[in-house]
Amino acid sequence: MSAELDNLTSDADLLRRSAFFDPAYYLARNPDVAAGAIDPISHYLGCGAQEGRDPSPDFSTTGYLELYPDVAAQGLNPLVHFLRCGLAEGRDTGVDMREPIVAAPAVSPIVPASDEDHELVLKSGLFDPEYYLARYPDVAAAGLDPLGHYLSSGVKEGRDPSESFSTSDYLRRHQDVAALGLNPLLHYLRYGRHEGRTAARAQPLLPSLLQLFEQRWPALRPLLTFSVPATRPRVNVVTDSVSPSQLFGGVGTALILATLLANRLDATLRLITRTDPPDARALTAVLRANGLELAGAFETVHAPLDGSVTVEMGPVDLILTTSWWSTYATLRSVPTNRVIYLLQEDERMFYPHGDDRLLCAETLATPGLSTVVNTQLLHSHLTVGPHAVPGLAARATWFEPAFVSAASHPPHGEGHKLRLFFYSRPHNLRNLFWRGAMALCDAIERGILDPDQWQFYFVGKDTPAFVLPRGVKPEIVEGLDWTEYQRFAAGMDAAFVLMDTPHPSYPPLDMAAAGVAVLTNRQGVKTDLSAYSKNILMADADLNSLRSGLAALAALASQRELRRSNRANDAIQRSWSTALQPVIDQLELQFSGGLKRHVS
Repeated sequence: MSAELDNLTSDADLLRRSAFFDPAYYLARNPDVAAGAIDPISHYLGCGAQEGRDPSPDFSTTGYLELYPDVAAQGLNPLVHFLRCGLAEGRDTGVDMREPIVAAPAVSPIVPASDEDHELVLKSGLFDPEYYLARYPDVAAAGLDPLGHYLSSGVKEGRDPSESFSTSDYLRRHQDVAALGLNPLLHYLRYGRHEGRTAARAQPLLPSLLQLFEQRWPALRPLLTFSVPATRPRVNVVTDSVSPSQLFGGVGTALILATLLANRLDATLRLITRTDPPDARALTAVLRANGLELAGAFETVHAPLDGSVTVEMGPVDLILTTSWWSTYATLRSVPTNRVIYLLQEDERMFYPHGDDRLLCAETLATPGLSTVVNTQLLHSHLTVGPHAVPGLAARATWFEPAFVSAASHPPHGEGHKLRLFFYSRPHNLRNLFWRGAMALCDAIERGILDPDQWQFYFVGKDTPAFVLPRGVKPEIVEGLDWTEYQRFAAGMDAAFVLMDTPHPSYPPLDMAAAGVAVLTNRQGVKTDLSAYSKNILMADADLNSLRSGLAALAALASQRELRRSNRANDAIQRSWSTALQPVIDQLELQFSGGLKRHVS
């Protein structure tokens, strides 16, 4: 939906799609509107709401305004406000406050059809018996004549005669026909077509190719928006879902970047989720864990993929997207020059080959799309050499992430085992779970990691229960929130983290920042991470190299003072405000001028 739609048209379309506006109910309750052949939606928007008329039995115009004087004070149409804002805010429909009413007389039943009517419909080409039987299998199962059923009862039930004519749409468009109880198809054939009346096509038996595309990639369905006047600037984060246990890496970084940008622009921060309702506690958790505060207001919106919620969007709204699919969906309704794409992985690597990879690559290469890249290594990979994204170098900036963590503090005492953290995500192929697990098995069998000296923790998601060599049962850790994770990480001596991507990824950096010895793998431009910290060791991803790497990891882990010294002298950022300041400066320079023009 275009963000530039005229407000009245947008309101009418909104009501037309909503179950809270029932045209038949409105005409039955308001015979003056039916007698004047006035479109009920136009009447309700124009004067009906002001006169206290109700759009359906499920919504009370006066009840809503009585419950919410803020809506009444602004002179807003109550149903439009409810659909655009009130529903998402949990407001009531006001029905319970409505006074009991006397039931309205029903609209006259449709007049029975004659033989002449049968002949007229047969010759029109607008009745398709095969369509009717396929669309309504109960008619076919009963062995009924399809045309006879349509003319005798199907039309009363709102059934469609063919793909070319919608019964309900004709009655909705032409309320005088509905009020008189006329058969819509017969009226059209005898009078309507000569008067220039129209009806929409009915539901097709087969989906369109575009519908199949939407079904194949539901996450690419557009973020539906409607335009509002410019007020205060707003920074929006569009992502799949957010909760306190999903704040590692990408989502947490997006909330931090959006908070700092909102603070700089004196803007409201709004979180928009597509797959699950947002959890407002997540923002509090991530900001508290990183010593940050949001200066302005915070809003949340759940805009499901089914398009059931339309999000208000003004000319001073900036949108921060968190994946290629959320970027694609946003760009279908928001101008490119108001979108900022936070790119934290080479997302093309999620797919081997095919349509997914092509769609992803095309989204990354969108001309004019402002892009913020997580780490200089990933920026180099994406802008230089054979994997470069066309045009990205000219419109992308990068930052190094920050890790606010305590120094490692493993328990001391007699018989204390060293603790090894293994990043365990079997369903994320790029995390190389099986290669890492087999390397651990090899190291245990060869005595490199002696179970008498080591305790093993598999940390991540969806780890199956199993036993390692020598009967070792690792401890499986899942569902930690940010604070719990930081505390847990600080208690480790070593971390084994594999990532089949060319960027460092967060676990090696946050573990090294806590003074933990880390082994990770080389890939592409990611060949040496010692510039971040000498606590990070590197190895190729083959089993022989990983075996040697685990031996070196065990040796470094046992040297607690050396690890502490490496931590004290590392180059890992500890402050997000410092780490993101160059990016925020650039985004402010890029966007503040346009925001000021619209606000002023």
